[in-house]
Amino acid sequence: MGNDARKGQERDETSGVSRRKFLERTGYAGGAAIVAAVNSTCAAAQEGEPQPTPAPQDKAAAQAAAAQGLRGKMVEYKSGDLMIPAYLSMPLARRVAPGSVLVIHEVFGLNDHIKSIADRVSKAGYVALAPDFFVRAPEPPPKDASDIDALRKAASSIPPEASVKDMVAGLEYLRGVGGARPRFASVGFCMGGGFSYRLAASGAKDLTGAVIFYGRMPPELVPKISVPLLGHFGSLDTGIPPATVKEIEGALKKAGRKADFKIYEGAKHGFYNDTRPEAFNAEAAADAWKRTLDFFRDRLGT
Repeated sequence: MGNDARKGQERDETSGVSRRKFLERTGYAGGAAIVAAVNSTCAAAQEGEPQPTPAPQDKAAAQAAAAQGLRGKMVEYKSGDLMIPAYLSMPLARRVAPGSVLVIHEVFGLNDHIKSIADRVSKAGYVALAPDFFVRAPEPPPKDASDIDALRKAASSIPPEASVKDMVAGLEYLRGVGGARPRFASVGFCMGGGFSYRLAASGAKDLTGAVIFYGRMPPELVPKISVPLLGHFGSLDTGIPPATVKEIEGALKKAGRKADFKIYEGAKHGFYNDTRPEAFNAEAAADAWKRTLDFFRDRLGT
């Protein structure tokens, strides 16, 4: 067996499930470059037919995307007086998509990992849009992903009301793109998980559900939640501990809101990100993605 084959069979230290098996099980396309190790949780930044508008994309960026196996393209949409860059991925099958999904990036920004998740959503049959919310930050995030303090500063500099505004504008952009039905859902990771929760509390038109991967959920927004929530969290997450997750879930259910939260034993914060081997948990990631697709089928249709 060659070195490449041996590497493909390495097993995740936490879950005992190989990364290759995870990629095969979930249909992941392409892989992103390994992000520098980060041992801290992300910041709490807590939120006719229209045709896609091409965004500027240089040759090098296009070649890099092709090398990663990405199949979507960059577009732009208007939110107030600002143009928001976003990655749009369309289903390959020639049929009317049952709905669209807003894919919300984590503190590392709109990178190839997040774009690949949008591709996975579109492969499941939905139109997927992954905006770059850092375009709203007064100070852009650093290119060095290991500078967690600078990343936190950039994330926390986005006003919650601005994030909601930009997300709602993204949903409006999606309305009718590719002939999709006007039914929306969101999925967010880390910082984006908090954004997804805020979107669920915004009263956004035609939003049918929100998925939260280890995002912060301000308890004061519980009464405003208007759509079912699906949540995935890690038992080893020190930033969003299980006790906090259970407390919020209890408050949501007491208020008559629908919430289905799962805490994965032995999983850390960021367990879904397979480009971060120090956090990735293949078994938890595979199960969480299956739950997410089941949720989309329930909320958006097939």
